Amino acid sequence: MHTLNNPFVIAGDIPAPYFCDRQRETARLVKAIQGGENMCLVSPRRMGKSRLIKHCYQLPEICDNYHLFYVDLLHTSSLRDFAFAFGKCVFDTLQTKGEKFTRRFLTTVQSMTVTMSVDPISMMPQFGLSLNPNTQIEYTFESIFRYLETAEKPCIVCFDEFQQINKYPERNVEALLRSHIQHMGNAHFIFSGSERHMLEEMFNSSSHPFYNSASFMELDAIPQEEYTSFVTYWFEQHHKSIDPDLISLIYQTAESNTYAMQRISHELFDMVRENGKADRQLLLKAVNNIIEEDAPRFARQLSHVPERQQNLLFAIAKEGRVKRIMSGPFLRKYHLLSSSAVQNAIKHLLDLDMVTQDDEKQFVVYDVFLRMYLTRIGESL
Repeated sequence: MHTLNNPFVIAGDIPAPYFCDRQRETARLVKAIQGGENMCLVSPRRMGKSRLIKHCYQLPEICDNYHLFYVDLLHTSSLRDFAFAFGKCVFDTLQTKGEKFTRRFLTTVQSMTVTMSVDPISMMPQFGLSLNPNTQIEYTFESIFRYLETAEKPCIVCFDEFQQINKYPERNVEALLRSHIQHMGNAHFIFSGSERHMLEEMFNSSSHPFYNSASFMELDAIPQEEYTSFVTYWFEQHHKSIDPDLISLIYQTAESNTYAMQRISHELFDMVRENGKADRQLLLKAVNNIIEEDAPRFARQLSHVPERQQNLLFAIAKEGRVKRIMSGPFLRKYHLLSSSAVQNAIKHLLDLDMVTQDDEKQFVVYDVFLRMYLTRIGESL
């Protein structure tokens, strides 16, 4: 394995030695895959569930024995989007395995065809996939599931942010998918998501088609002592040092969010010279660097948010977590117009995925760095 210059990976798949903790969760997920279980994996955003799944996909006992597919549904908004994302994922994965696999896929899923275009800069041919606009989407799903059922290896399919299907305009999406999935013998599924209340309703309520169809698993924050050991080890391996108290401060600053901890550790690690030591001043600079780096992106996001929604977003960021956003004290404290205006604004902020609700139904700006940015901007107004 190639040795990384920075062991705190924040982009792409994480090589096994650089994957922090999650031994118990990894063992549980591997056991489920090998035992033919369907799993529902739930955690807040950026807590590491996608990385955990991809980590398991890399293990020899899994990648050597299964066809593995990972379908991200976060940015889908209709059943047609789902069908295309699903088909494209299967096709792209099979492309790496050879022409005979993709040929058989296209023969089975005839509503999807390969398209070719020419890159205007390199003038090289580019290949893509398209979904026949006249096809019935139900037929596309039926064809993809049929392909998986007849594949020469067992298949594992992860549908990430699976709760997104409840936001589609089409009715009975759960019933459509369940009608295929319940009969699958050669494919098993991981339903991953960040909106716990929606997934619990889907899989634990007897009124829903997916009731009792998957084992439920929650992904909590990495324990602080595990992350402390992880950070200490990799600093020492590169002849750098960091005190446990400073790692504790990283953990608190990131609010135990896996991505935020990794990104702060990544930035701080780069700033410490060989044989040097991390300190609070460097940590503060590392966090400031991240916010400054993200500031243009955050500013672009805010430019598309109307003023009333921005006012509510600033208020939630300043408060940290808030449950009663339409209460009189909250409205007066942040000079918000009315409870009806706030009700409309929060709906749009949730749709924009800038705000989410935690397990206690509290509203929170889940991106730790966006929250810091908003708080600082708010203080300067």
